[in-house]
Amino acid sequence: MAALLPASIRRPISKPTRSRDGRFDGCIPHRKCPSFLTSRSRQDLERWVVGATVTAAYCGDPYLARPRSPRVFERTLVGRTVESVQRKGKWVRLVLNDGGRLFSHLGMTGEWVHVAIDAPEERFERARIDVLRRRRSSSVRYIDTRRFGRLIAARRDVPEWTSLGPDPIADGIDLNVLSKVFAEGRRPVKEILMDQHVLAGIGNILATESLWIARVDPRSLGRSLPPADVRAIARGIRRTLRRELARRRRHRTRAGDSFFVYGHAGEPCPRCGTQLASITLGGRTTVLCRRCQVYRRQKR
Repeated sequence: MAALLPASIRRPISKPTRSRDGRFDGCIPHRKCPSFLTSRSRQDLERWVVGATVTAAYCGDPYLARPRSPRVFERTLVGRTVESVQRKGKWVRLVLNDGGRLFSHLGMTGEWVHVAIDAPEERFERARIDVLRRRRSSSVRYIDTRRFGRLIAARRDVPEWTSLGPDPIADGIDLNVLSKVFAEGRRPVKEILMDQHVLAGIGNILATESLWIARVDPRSLGRSLPPADVRAIARGIRRTLRRELARRRRHRTRAGDSFFVYGHAGEPCPRCGTQLASITLGGRTTVLCRRCQVYRRQKR
């Protein structure tokens, strides 16, 4: 029978505890880029919980569950069956058989792991969902070292989800729409790309890498870009996503560093050999090559 977790383990999980074994093969480690991590998490959660019935649920961190209480997390999930898992940008949505939803944002340090039903509490564990699938019980735990993530349980879609632009992986990139956004943009192109209303999931790393591939200076104003630059940026985004996702499939258990320029300020540009520069743009560190990334001046 579906039930909340026993009172003996329903306690706030705010202090780190000692890490223990019990994870199933296929759990994922912390990684540097939330966009890629979210894509991997959606696929993992789909394997772990779609078609499963939630037998117990607990969120021990009110900050992650805001603006609702952790009790809403429990009431929304327990006794329901997970019908689907979808991704949009850095958010994942679990849709339940009664229409309820759970929205998960991993922040910078969040991850979901799959463990045995009786596995001890994970280090930095903030929430857990126990499920029954094909007569086998298991547990999915949410771990977040720095608590930048979110866990929102709701009866319908929340603004954090509905306000997002299209996901470049799931929805693709519409060049006509992107061209219009840039043509109306008075901000630097990198800031426009990182606007989640434009393209969901484009963060600092992905924007930095994509603009280097496109040979576009991130300081160029959106309205200054010719059509060729817009096409190059779209290709850069697709290439960065394909390259990183393929690498993570090959090296699932270690993060590594496959970036061309991000995190390599002061080193030679992989394309022309010029020393890579680091600047602050929109409050975020940006790495660029001043030689082969062209600065577009505003059209008069």
